[in-house]
Parts: sequence; structure tokens; C-alpha cells
Amino acid sequence: MQIQIRFKIRKLFFLLTLPLLLSACAGPQTIPVTINMPQPAPQIIPSVPGMFHTVKKGETLWRISQDYQVDLSALADFNKINNICKLEVGQKIYIPDELRRNTPRKNAETSSRVDFIWPYRGQIISCFNQKKLNVNNLGVDILAKPGAAIKAASSGNVIFSSDNLRGYGKTIIIEHSKTFSTVYTNQEENLVKAGDYVTQGQTIAYAGQTGRSVECILHFELRKNNKPQNPLLYLP
Repeated sequence: MQIQIRFKIRKLFFLLTLPLLLSACAGPQTIPVTINMPQPAPQIIPSVPGMFHTVKKGETLWRISQDYQVDLSALADFNKINNICKLEVGQKIYIPDELRRNTPRKNAETSSRVDFIWPYRGQIISCFNQKKLNVNNLGVDILAKPGAAIKAASSGNVIFSSDNLRGYGKTIIIEHSKTFSTVYTNQEENLVKAGDYVTQGQTIAYAGQTGRSVECILHFELRKNNKPQNPLLYLP
């Protein structure tokens, strides 16, 4: 009788410990983990006829609008671009045919392309329309090194050069076409005078601290039909 009881106890103990023995022999178990990798956003194909333009290095939305002869604001609105100053290389911009058809063709004189370069590469410390001495900035202020060369943003005729324009100090204005002009102020020294013709990239002045400026800066404005524009829309 006692032998049978002992046998049943051993059998029960063996059955209870069998799963533990098997798991120990099997070694560590691998638990499957599902990783959700981010998927690229699907490209939305507009319902109106048109074409995509892929943004290249150095391109601005303004330049793209000029190339396709569409209105800059309409192009930004259609593509839901909130910050038209920032485009990414490889970004897709959709050009609707209806915008191109609705944009009046310009004559040869007014449709001549004007490309701009940075007059000086430096830190922008005041942006377009930013409050400056309680007045909206009509251009951008670029921190410069004293005596640094200031370049013509595009080729054109110097129509104004002053050594002491009130509030701006030494100032130069260049006309690039009947549509565009650029303004450079706060220079230490102007190298060109009214009536001179300058080429893009030509040194026209040296950076300084004149006018109301308390730092060595270049105040740069870009005007279209004499109306100030955000230079960042046009500069590469």
C-alpha cells in the first residue's frame, strides 16, 4: 500500500515539473515584435490637369513661378505652402494648367529674367516685415564683418549713391530692369556712383556701421515696381 502511494506521488511530481524541464531545455524563447516602420506619405494627384516640378538645389518658389509663368501667390495657395521661403530639394510642386492659362503672357521687355545672388553671406538678424525701431523692416539685415565686400545682387545701373542718407548712412540703389531694383545701406565705403553700370557679383561697397545701425550690418532691400519684396523669395 505504501509503495503504491509513493509511486503516485512521484508520478504527480514528474507531471508537474515536466513543463519546467522542457522550457529549460528549449533555451531562451524569442518573442516576436512587430515594428511599424514609417511609411512615406502617399503622393496626392490633383484632380485638375497639370504637371509636377521637382525642386532643385538653389531654386526658390518665385523662380519656379517665373519659369512656368504662374502667379506666385496662386501657386503657393494651390500647393498649400505656408512658408514660401523654405523649399526642400526633391519637393514636388504641382503646376496646374489652369494657372498657366490664366496668367497673362508678358511682352519681351517685362518678361526678361532677373536672377539674384546674395550680396553678402552672413547671419540674418532682422527679417522682412520684422519690427525694427517700431517700424516694419522693408528688407533684411545681415550681420557683416567690418570692411567685408558687398556684391551687386544682379547686373544693372546704379541710380543712386549717397554718403549720408538720413537714417541709412551710405546707400546704393541699383536698377536691374524696369521692374526690379535693390538697395544696400549702412556701408563704410561706397565704390560706385550714380550712372555706373555694375555686373552681378561685382564689389560695390565695403560693410560698415553708418546711419542708425549700432552693429556692422548690411541692410538689403529688393523692390518690384518700387514695392519692397521679401528678399528670401528671390535669393538662392
